[in-house]
Amino acid sequence: MSFPTLAEHVVEILAQRARMTIDAPHHRAADTLFDAVIGRLRRTGTAGTFDLFAAEPDAPARRRPLVGVLNHQFRDDPQFRDLIAGMVRATNIAPPAGSEPVDEPSGFNRRRMAVIVVSVLAATGLIIGGRVAYLHLTEEPQPDGNTSCRDFFAMHPDKQRALLEHVYRQRNEPLREHDPYIVASVLYGCGQNPERTVIQVVNSSA
Repeated sequence: MSFPTLAEHVVEILAQRARMTIDAPHHRAADTLFDAVIGRLRRTGTAGTFDLFAAEPDAPARRRPLVGVLNHQFRDDPQFRDLIAGMVRATNIAPPAGSEPVDEPSGFNRRRMAVIVVSVLAATGLIIGGRVAYLHLTEEPQPDGNTSCRDFFAMHPDKQRALLEHVYRQRNEPLREHDPYIVASVLYGCGQNPERTVIQVVNSSA
């Protein structure tokens, strides 16, 4: 997922949240994303771009400044980018129609580029980033409560849910196992402290 596409996707989700058109099962995931974005904008002194956007969220001129600020944040902080990418996937909301990465040459092969990025990350010893990219490509993480929050963010939503169902099944908590909000709840908990593991987040919310 390129920086511009991710930023545009985030803004589209925030716009749908403002219009109150998000399906009920994904409300909490969208709220979690909103909290993370607003918190970041406030800490960086750029919350004014959101206020401008919120006044008319469907207007392209109101969206562009917010997209630009998010692009800048994603480029400067890969960990924040990975955090937000995981939250976006949890909402299960499609990106805006016609959204394309900027400045890509013709014939650009995104999967090939992703493989190259993984190789570069591994070669330079950026283990966390490499693991996140690898999981995104293979989507084969083991369903284990000791999975780190950073790896959990990188998983496909179906894999996230399967992991949590496995965890709650082992804990003999059938009500939680079938709770439609367990993924959003853990994403929120992980967002508060990405250094924790999934089981630590589950235990803290028990």
